[in-house]
Amino acid sequence: MSDQGKQSDKMVCCAACDTAVPAYDVVNYGSIEQGYRKLCVRCFNAEVASALGLEHFENVRLHPVVLTDCAGETHEFHFRWRLLGSMTALDAFELTAGDAPGGYQFQIIGEPEDEPLSLLGRLIERMRRTLSVKHLVRSNYGMQIADLAVCGRIDWDASEDGKVPLLIIDGQEVSWHQLGRMLMSFEGWQIRLDIRDRCEEV
Repeated sequence: MSDQGKQSDKMVCCAACDTAVPAYDVVNYGSIEQGYRKLCVRCFNAEVASALGLEHFENVRLHPVVLTDCAGETHEFHFRWRLLGSMTALDAFELTAGDAPGGYQFQIIGEPEDEPLSLLGRLIERMRRTLSVKHLVRSNYGMQIADLAVCGRIDWDASEDGKVPLLIIDGQEVSWHQLGRMLMSFEGWQIRLDIRDRCEEV
């Protein structure tokens, strides 16, 4: 298959505006009774705003930004801003080789009246703080926990059929087995596990 064919497989046509957009920029909108349509985020936001009578809702498109972490590595983040009834959700995420959200991912919640650029500024500040810390370091014994604390995201591990989680730490995939091996360096110590909503800062 040509590169052009591969690219088209990753695009979805919006049922409202007929524009081809990346799959991560699509929302299934509707109900079981009336059926669902695949809408681009802009059309989705417009329909939700119309249904709620939010005439002055500002539907903006945010361009990707590149941030550098504390190890000097660059990360390109894409944004998705959705109107979800009485609140808005602004997501930032990296893309995998398959053009799906992966790596570092962030979310901030706001209100429909919030200024989009103000929300974006708050989110980028949170992203910079997260990128300024590495929780894992490489040693002669492989990957190790850097400073008695690990923060990351719980994800689905297809290779384990979802029986155990896949963890995303420092924007990298870490299997449950790999984390367990790292924890054995602290045999006999105590541990505390905190679970937070994805929109909270950890």
